[in-house]
Amino acid sequence: MKIADLFDHFLIDLDGVVYIGDKPTAGAKETIATLRAMGKGVVFLTNDPRSSSSEYAEKLKTMGIHASSSDVITSGMAIALYIREHYGLDSGKAYVIGSTALKEEIKNVGLKLANGEESKKARFVIVGGHPGFNYEEMKLATIAIRGGAHFFGTNRDPLFPTSEGLVPATGAIVASIEFASGKKAITAGKPEPIMFEAAKRLLPSQERIAIIGDRIDTDIVGGKRAGIATILALSGSTDRDELSRSDIIPDYIIDDLRDLLMEM
Repeated sequence: MKIADLFDHFLIDLDGVVYIGDKPTAGAKETIATLRAMGKGVVFLTNDPRSSSSEYAEKLKTMGIHASSSDVITSGMAIALYIREHYGLDSGKAYVIGSTALKEEIKNVGLKLANGEESKKARFVIVGGHPGFNYEEMKLATIAIRGGAHFFGTNRDPLFPTSEGLVPATGAIVASIEFASGKKAITAGKPEPIMFEAAKRLLPSQERIAIIGDRIDTDIVGGKRAGIATILALSGSTDRDELSRSDIIPDYIIDDLRDLLMEM
């Protein structure tokens, strides 16, 4: 019996599980191809809103991993789908703080974007981390939110690693606008349920689903909240020492994706 035999569908985190930077993890290409050959459903998840689902699909293809944009759920796409489902596309414009890719994700679902002075009257404010964040963006978002706009953040990750060290991420930007506006953002990224709900809608059934991730606080906690099985991959952010100190225990632990096909 293999872990892969226990599930029909896998939600797979990208960075740290499928690849690290621009390099695939050991056996990722072959394992994902085998899972698909076995008839398993595969959906890729990422909290990072800086690229679009189509750009992530292209990145996977350069590594020899077949993927289309419909196989990838980003935190930005999850927000756009949530707004479409719960508010409708004709209920006002969205002021988006973030990368060009994030803005495209929001537009692709059918939402119209607000710019300049009209941003102050936007119905939605959507925030994703980007290095050009500035006071004017904070000001426009704050005015819109205090005027009644619905406030969304792609995720609450406080930091992300760079060659300079850990630097402020989306969570820090969201926190600054929360403090100024006095309103808490709804966030879509793992471990919140919005992303899991969006991913599960891509699957033909809602049973025998597992998430594979490399972080306990986002992937494993989120999977448990979503009521699905959790598989921690030690190929990325979490090592066995950190795991031994955690109160959150995944259902399964693997060194990398190849272990899904090993006899238990």
